[in-house]
Amino acid sequence: MRRRTFLAGTAAAAGVAAVPASAAPRSGDRDAATLALVTAAADRQAAAILSRPEAGGGWGARGLLRQVRRLATPFVWSDSKYFHDDALLAPIEALLAQVEAAQHDDGTFSSGNRHSPPDTAFLIADMAVTAAGLRRDPRSESQAFAERLTAMMRKAGPALATGGIHTPNHRWELCAALARIDQVAPDPAYRARIDQWLAEGVDLDADGFYSERSSIYASEVSNPSLLVLARLPGLAGLRDLVRRNLETTIVLAEPFGGEVETVQARRQDQDQRRQTLHAYYLQYRELALLDGDRRFAGVARWIEGNDSDRLADTLADIIDTPELARPLPAEAPPFADLGRHFKTVGLVRQRRGPITASLYAGSDWYADGAPSAFYNTIGSGLATNPTLMRLWKGGLVVDAVRLVPDFFNMGHFRPSEIAMEPDGAVRLGGELAVPYYQPMPADRRRPDGAYALGPSVDGRFTSALDFSHRPATFRRLGVRILARPEPDGYRLLFETTGEAAVDMTLELTLRDGGVLEGARPLADGGFHLVEGQASYRLGDQRLLIGPGAGDGAVKVSSGETYGWAGGRLQLPGQRLYVTGRSPFRYELRLAFA
Repeated sequence: MRRRTFLAGTAAAAGVAAVPASAAPRSGDRDAATLALVTAAADRQAAAILSRPEAGGGWGARGLLRQVRRLATPFVWSDSKYFHDDALLAPIEALLAQVEAAQHDDGTFSSGNRHSPPDTAFLIADMAVTAAGLRRDPRSESQAFAERLTAMMRKAGPALATGGIHTPNHRWELCAALARIDQVAPDPAYRARIDQWLAEGVDLDADGFYSERSSIYASEVSNPSLLVLARLPGLAGLRDLVRRNLETTIVLAEPFGGEVETVQARRQDQDQRRQTLHAYYLQYRELALLDGDRRFAGVARWIEGNDSDRLADTLADIIDTPELARPLPAEAPPFADLGRHFKTVGLVRQRRGPITASLYAGSDWYADGAPSAFYNTIGSGLATNPTLMRLWKGGLVVDAVRLVPDFFNMGHFRPSEIAMEPDGAVRLGGELAVPYYQPMPADRRRPDGAYALGPSVDGRFTSALDFSHRPATFRRLGVRILARPEPDGYRLLFETTGEAAVDMTLELTLRDGGVLEGARPLADGGFHLVEGQASYRLGDQRLLIGPGAGDGAVKVSSGETYGWAGGRLQLPGQRLYVTGRSPFRYELRLAFA
């Protein structure tokens, strides 16, 4: 077998007779229920596109191409109600022509990033899967569409074999794109470039997180790309990395709605937008089939039963890789009670029956418990979410517990340490330290006063004072938190050390949908819990929160770094505040009733 030749499919690696790429599983080897479900979802999706053909899918050429895929897939699928429906041909033609027009002479596409190899690689995945389905269809129109898609792939190949990247996941998407192009336009340079990127090492840590720590990029880029590469000779071991990430994802997932924890992410999903398990569906399905893994099969079945409307795009992949349509092994319940400390990202996950909690102290502001080079810095690629804790019971969710000291406009407190005790109690802690700078030592003085421009050690401001060589004295505020699980919720003890007379505001964000009672309304739409308990009701569930800690001032600042740019760290939802002043010793109880 030549170095560039793909395995026929994952079943071959499992010791099962592989299904040729051009053949669908026989009826007895097909998961009829799954195929019916994803076919119905794909048909609904096609109907929506046909009702608004002018929408175009968004995201420029990438969105247009995804619409081509969404129409071409049911057109070639004999189980679809749109099978060989000529009404789809004109929209496919119009969309495809726009994609072709967007491809530059060098084979790349632009998507914000000009002449972008990574963005081009994202398009190649859809081109390859769509062309494969069309190529199997006898209609002349299908064959013509397939050839046009393949021509764009060939044209992109040289640029992807020499082009660069911006983010870690781009490497694996580029490699997967080159592997797909190599199937239709073989060139030794493509496998050589794949090997060059892979020689850097795949960025999966000991806890199963990719370096971006993101559910978006694990589910939509890194995992699927590595599974494509794992079909290449000599690269089957890449599946082991995907397995580890999928095992971690089960721990991160909330059983009620399939929400995957993202508070630890270094990318845009650290804003706690709701990512769900559906994007991992084909990955769980493929490895469940390959390994006979009943728990992975349980996740796949859970997704089918709870998020089937979002599986429409998987039909094209099943047509492209027919062995994915084989019946799953008997599933095992995927979600169990647990207590897991992910030390590499500073995250603790606990699940006890219907109650799930996350406790977090993994901000990139710190490394090994001390301020890092990114202290008090924000930006894409850094984990900076200040949420200390999240709590779920069904649809009743505390999206964030955050602490905001009014301390030199440093904004939210972010713990730098976290540990889980044998009894399940979780300890978080850290310190805010703000300098006052002293005169420059004699050996560093400059008669012209031209000192280096640079940031203060606390990251709040920049001045031409060469801060890195000046002595400093510090004002310090330490915070310790003990979160103790209880049968009906959690008890959190907050204690401060160091600086006195600092106003402290504890902010709880409750996911919208419920009714908050027992707290004083504020002008900004929030609520202040002054005394007693607040109650948050959602349907027949209720969360008791309290007690209040007095009528102190509510002071919520996102800090100098955000404020200078006009930004604000705030989640959607109903905000409840508890206030106090350092030395602060306060015990908060969160109890489901």
